[in-house]
Amino acid sequence: MPKTRKSWQEKLDESHGLPRVEQITGRMVPRWGEGTLVIPTPREVDMLMRAVPQGRVTTINCIREALAVRHSATLG
Repeated sequence: MPKTRKSWQEKLDESHGLPRVEQITGRMVPRWGEGTLVIPTPREVDMLMRAVPQGRVTTINCIREALAVRHSATLG
């Protein structure tokens, strides 16, 4: 039986144990500094992107910041 492709809805609904807040370690420290990093769910990122009003623009840095604040992490 052939494998069926997942729809975007199915992919958004997969959480794989997310969201997680992890310590920044190893090679990430020189680039991002010390602290914690949030790994959000796909649905959460989608929700933030849809919250941007029509005709307005947001940046990935604004989305990261909002996720970090929501999960009490230092980096999103």
